Amino acid sequence: MKTAFTTSLLFIFFIILMASCQSSQPVFSKRGDTYKSAREIAEEKRQARKARKLARKSGKADPTLASKDRTSRTRMRASGDIEKVIKTARSFTGVPYRWGGTTRVGMDCSGLLCTSFQSIDVKLPRTSEEQSRFGKEVKIKNLQEGDLVFFGANKYSNQITHVGMVTEVIDDTNIRFIHASTTLGVIENNLFSEHYQKIFIKAIRPAI
Repeated sequence: MKTAFTTSLLFIFFIILMASCQSSQPVFSKRGDTYKSAREIAEEKRQARKARKLARKSGKADPTLASKDRTSRTRMRASGDIEKVIKTARSFTGVPYRWGGTTRVGMDCSGLLCTSFQSIDVKLPRTSEEQSRFGKEVKIKNLQEGDLVFFGANKYSNQITHVGMVTEVIDDTNIRFIHASTTLGVIENNLFSEHYQKIFIKAIRPAI
């Protein structure tokens, strides 16, 4: 009797052990997936958190998040009225510089913006200095299409003498702006070029 009872217990234990072994086999969510243990998954998450922490300490944003953020801001601004203003400004590309000019015969920097914004029935002040107060100041890292950028005569000057408009935000080192250059006429340049970084003073988002 005792021997039969012991045999039954051993048989039940064997069945439970077999079921446990079968349930411990890796389960794949998709065909061809590589099995990862809980420890491996936890280690990957730990490494990802560590990388994000190091990026924040070094002042660098997560590239994936930065890309998404830049894209969302680009799409938001490069549409509707702002798109029309940029298209109008670009239609003057190559027009020679002319002080006080607002036509295709000749154009100065503030005149280019006045004419471009007229396409959406927005009247900007006539001078670059006045235009610098027509909106809220924004930081370079937050620039969007349609924002206005202002410059001085040289790197030692804080007096605004020149203005352009952001036409395209490509990445954190390439932001295109259109303006009426005294030597080349209406042209687009990179705000981060050495020359313009030296004379850059501020940027504003027009109150439209």
